[in-house]
Amino acid sequence: MNYYIIVFKNTLDAMTAENNLLKEEIEFKMMPTPTVITQSCGLCVRIENKEYVEKIISESIINYKKIYIKTESGYNQIN
Repeated sequence: MNYYIIVFKNTLDAMTAENNLLKEEIEFKMMPTPTVITQSCGLCVRIENKEYVEKIISESIINYKKIYIKTESGYNQIN
């Protein structure tokens, strides 16, 4: 199953994103950032619904660093 990983510059951005996603009623899971894509923050958001990711990008709901899609072949940056 494919899913999306959103990584952040710092923990404050991750915590703010968590609050904003809860307000928007977007289904997500806060989790440790996979070591193969670790950037600056050790926390990331996992989202399985593509429409939610598109909403996050188009409406600038959260301040993120990068977004990846996880496929069978690994993590690929999409934004």
